[in-house]
Amino acid sequence: MKRNIIYLLLALATIVSSCELDNYAAPDAKFYGQIIDEETGEAIPQDLIEGSVIEYVELGYENPPRQQLRFKVDGSFRNNLMFSGEYAVQAVRGNFRPVESDTIEIKGETNYTFKSVPYIRIKDLNLELNSDSTKLTASFTLEQTGSEKVKSLIMVADKNPNIGIIIRTIATGKNLNKVVDPSTVYTLKLRLKKLTKGEQYFFRIGALIDVPEAKYNWSTAVRMGI
Repeated sequence: MKRNIIYLLLALATIVSSCELDNYAAPDAKFYGQIIDEETGEAIPQDLIEGSVIEYVELGYENPPRQQLRFKVDGSFRNNLMFSGEYAVQAVRGNFRPVESDTIEIKGETNYTFKSVPYIRIKDLNLELNSDSTKLTASFTLEQTGSEKVKSLIMVADKNPNIGIIIRTIATGKNLNKVVDPSTVYTLKLRLKKLTKGEQYFFRIGALIDVPEAKYNWSTAVRMGI
């Protein structure tokens, strides 16, 4: 009987100790900003799912975990649940030239800007819908910032403004596999039979450089009715 009482008391002690509040502080900082083209000052558009990421490590700990934060399609980012401290931050596996790791202090509201040069700039974009709204033709030029070949082009459409490689209803593309001339006008034609007439959709152009781990460079999404 006494043994059973002892076991019961030990079990109750375990339950009480597990229900005690921990002593860890709650996240008290916000980390936000954008990645910009250091030559033009404009944001570098991204793919929400298959795009560039930010890797960050909180310093001052033994074997701290490497965490990731995704960019939004407009090249901005935000994490409102950060702990104040010193961090190593780096934008990686992107659609831009490699960015060096930087050590910064994140405290309160910390605004940070990554600067690089995109592999490709999509310029002079024009969208033209045919008379019966069954086909959309995109014309544009490409300005690459290095000597690598441009691997492929793509045009996507969806009702979601965050359209990209994964978030899309329809798409069309072509392989290039060559260094491009900035004066050449490229075209992509997208058949719209799967879209609903009278509805609004977002359309976006992407171009992929032939570099390991590179992501598509994108135009800004254009909204139009069909």
